[in-house]
Amino acid sequence: MILLWGGGVLFLLCFSYMTSPLFPHSYGWDSSFFQLVGAGMTKGYLPYRDFYDMKGPWLFFVEYAAQLICYGRLGIFILQCINMGIILFLCQKIFSKYFHGRGIIGSLLVSLPLFIVLSSTMEGGNLTEEWSLIFLLLPVYLSLDFIMEERDEHKPLYGFFYGVCFGVLALIRITNSVLICAIVLTVTVYLIKNRKWRNFFGNVAAFLLGVAAAFVLPLLYFGYYGEMDSMLYCVFVFGFVYGTEGYAIGTGGIFLITLLFPILVFLLTKQDNKKIWMLVICNTAGMMITLGMGNSTLHDYILIIPNMMFGIWRLAETWGDKKTTAKIVLAAVVLVCFAYPGYKMMKAGVSILRQAGDDTAYQYAVEIADCIPEEERNSVWGYETPMRWYAIADIMPYSKYCGWQEHYMELSPQIASEIEEMLETDPPIWIVTKAGNEIENSIVKTKLQESYVLFVENGDYSLYRLK
Repeated sequence: MILLWGGGVLFLLCFSYMTSPLFPHSYGWDSSFFQLVGAGMTKGYLPYRDFYDMKGPWLFFVEYAAQLICYGRLGIFILQCINMGIILFLCQKIFSKYFHGRGIIGSLLVSLPLFIVLSSTMEGGNLTEEWSLIFLLLPVYLSLDFIMEERDEHKPLYGFFYGVCFGVLALIRITNSVLICAIVLTVTVYLIKNRKWRNFFGNVAAFLLGVAAAFVLPLLYFGYYGEMDSMLYCVFVFGFVYGTEGYAIGTGGIFLITLLFPILVFLLTKQDNKKIWMLVICNTAGMMITLGMGNSTLHDYILIIPNMMFGIWRLAETWGDKKTTAKIVLAAVVLVCFAYPGYKMMKAGVSILRQAGDDTAYQYAVEIADCIPEEERNSVWGYETPMRWYAIADIMPYSKYCGWQEHYMELSPQIASEIEEMLETDPPIWIVTKAGNEIENSIVKTKLQESYVLFVENGDYSLYRLK
């Protein structure tokens, strides 16, 4: 575990370049927004009231805790290292307990595919899927006691923990919880099949109690500030609208081959445990649906890791018993399923090396921020601006609609109305836009032309001042 955790920290130093101390001038989009919300919470700002987004409150609690540990990027990186350690610990516990894994070499080898896929999908780090892995792997570890040990009854205490993890993921990003749904479905089917009614209803009650426990703190927190309705609307109503815009396999579609890896391994190794077959098939099907919903991006494919690991653990468990021909076939399957992630890992590594020492984007942001007087920094609004600008400038946005406005206005006429009202009745002194970006919204475009003057512009940003 010491070797693995050390490797995990080195991995984050290289591939989590949006938070790594090795890349102090690299800032992302989503990651910067999450950091901005956490920083704002230390100053009395609230998610949903002062920052509009459909991500759930548990994500922002993590960002808030990170800013309390160390204001800026370092606090996030410290929590990422802890998160990585727990992920690797859970993987090793599952491997050793349920797949008979042992030895340093074996432990290191089965962790390598996790790093390959994570490196090629994490897109700089500090995204919801990375923080979700703990809440997926813990239910996997607990559920395998029922699934792999062929037990007739399932411990309600474990059902409680499934509920807690599901509730947390529902209040981070609900589509990240597919694996827990597959676990619950598998346990439910087998308890009903075996007519274990008392145990079934005990698990149902425990699961619901766990979900309620995960909701208590967010509801109390936002209830205290009178923003419970805002939180629930953003996370569940607007989140549903955002997540169901259409169906299309996005940038990382080839990763679906890696998602199918455990099914291929189970077939070739003649896995005869029907429960784990059901779990893997249900999760694979659910993942293929959710990965194509809404605005699928590369980092969504981080969520294939737990499913993929079932194939890795099974492969390691049975490798020594296979004849040479079977080993060649299995090696070919590994090559096919991990060729694309390996290619993306190398491409990401080369891209990161090219970025090392390049502070151009950082300096552009600082240059614009330095033009704004200190006494007017509470009246700055970024319109379709990279979210790193706020994080670098350490400026809190004037409006809760501080990013992704064009898209959000397409999804919600209410948002368009509120932005129009703000510009008409109480406009910000300063507006920052992305340089050269054609503003599509006619209201904002007209307002900039009539009421603002271009103050300064550089390679990344245009800064406007109210006339």
